Amino acid sequence: MAGCVLTGQSPAAPAGTNSAAATKKAKAKASERATPTALTTQEPLSPRAPGDFAIAVLPDTQMYTAARNGGKPEMLVAQVEWILSNRASRNIVYVTTEGDISNDGNKIPGQWLRATNALFRLEDPARTGLPEGLPWSAVVGNHDTHFGGTTLFNEFLGTNHFAGRSYYGGFYGTNNDSHYDRFSAGGQDFIVLALTMAAGSDPDLMRWANEVLRANANRQAIVVTHSLLGPAAWPKPAPWTKDGQRIFPALTNNPNLFLMLCGHRHGEGRRLEVLGNGQNVHLVLSDYQAYASGGNGFMRLMEFSPRNQTIRVKTFSPWTKQWTTNADGCFSLAWTGASGSPAQRNGGERQRPQASGPQTSNIQP
Repeated sequence: MAGCVLTGQSPAAPAGTNSAAATKKAKAKASERATPTALTTQEPLSPRAPGDFAIAVLPDTQMYTAARNGGKPEMLVAQVEWILSNRASRNIVYVTTEGDISNDGNKIPGQWLRATNALFRLEDPARTGLPEGLPWSAVVGNHDTHFGGTTLFNEFLGTNHFAGRSYYGGFYGTNNDSHYDRFSAGGQDFIVLALTMAAGSDPDLMRWANEVLRANANRQAIVVTHSLLGPAAWPKPAPWTKDGQRIFPALTNNPNLFLMLCGHRHGEGRRLEVLGNGQNVHLVLSDYQAYASGGNGFMRLMEFSPRNQTIRVKTFSPWTKQWTTNADGCFSLAWTGASGSPAQRNGGERQRPQASGPQTSNIQP
């Protein structure tokens, strides 16, 4: 193993913040659209500890399912097959997409067939060694709504498909556009809230999201939605998108929130928000569709280490068998986990936003 060495970071100073060299390098970049660079065929070194586990992240797959701009359906298959092959050895416990599973929404059913041909492999008990397969989430992006809404999304990946699975917690309204999952790993309990594209513009949906997080306040909360951040070269904080400016403040009254993931904007970026008396919320963008061959199969592995109190983030492609070693794609995030003090985990009390409109509920604590 070589290149980027991943270690824990101070909660007050995420990786690279105080690095003069990193700042100089960032300013020298001609573009903020960070893409996989400093590639190597050797995986970056990272310390492992008992209890470590991982989440696999599949950024916008639209060029693979649409076979556009050099993308191929086989690239998505390669990503899923890598997850299956490494599930046990790396203790991969959850998989999430980041929206734009398809490129043309309701127009071309074949794109959904290509997507599910790959993604449904995650559910195979024989391949995963798990009775229900690997817990995973399908997130709605703007392209998934093209040509008439989310009809095909819900036909292939609706509530009926996930109903009855122990990790599937519930959904908003009458479809699977926004939903949540629950899982446990490494002595930690989690809830993953998947919010549809432009969720922040729907007050009732955001009220439901807050109700779900409050009903699962004993679980550490991850929110995945298509649009939150624009790209920026680290250590510059990634700028908010319009959706991010609406969604983030609507959810910060939840002391269990610690991580938010997104795609949509082409490139990479991240920012750390410190709330109240110490609650840290990491926001991370990854989207490689504008990269060579529609993304070239690049994806992310987020390695959680409760003992080391860190999340190690690696960017790599099972298709090209390459790993990135630059600061935009290979870094660590401080994470106290369930072992952190109340101040570290929860931050201060904040005023909750007032709910409006009819209550929509599908919540299980």
